[in-house]
Amino acid sequence: MSSIYVLNFSDFWPIIPPSFKRSKRNGQIALPFILLVSGIIIEIAIAGSFVAYYLSASGLGVRLSLRAETAAKAGIDDAIVQIAQNKEYGASDVNYTLTVDSDSVAVAVSRTVNSAANIYLYTITATATAGTRQKKFVATVTVNQTTGQVQLQSEVETSVN
Repeated sequence: MSSIYVLNFSDFWPIIPPSFKRSKRNGQIALPFILLVSGIIIEIAIAGSFVAYYLSASGLGVRLSLRAETAAKAGIDDAIVQIAQNKEYGASDVNYTLTVDSDSVAVAVSRTVNSAANIYLYTITATATAGTRQKKFVATVTVNQTTGQVQLQSEVETSVN
């Protein structure tokens, strides 16, 4: 009859290194390690989403600011055209609103007379709003009372109060 010999782990004990020996403490570090690594990954993902949001928001702010500047300059140009067509325009203060695409511009025109130089001195103020951004430009225009020649003296950006 053949005999069956069952190998026992202890038969090979001198050959197997002690690190392979089963212990009740195996795997205790796995869960905290996994939680630590996943927490770091989630933190990096959240930080990346904040950075992406603020980069896109700043780009939008620049675009809105540029749109407001363009609209304000369009308001000044419109007032200059009104003055060129009628040199008596603005004898009394004129205020009107202009729409440029989806942006609005409040234009104010005032005139003073310089009799010694024979000119009208116009001050044009254009305040434009594009989204959450506002820009304000003030232009000074002179008009010869005799010839009607229009000259732009200055155009400067000022702070919006």
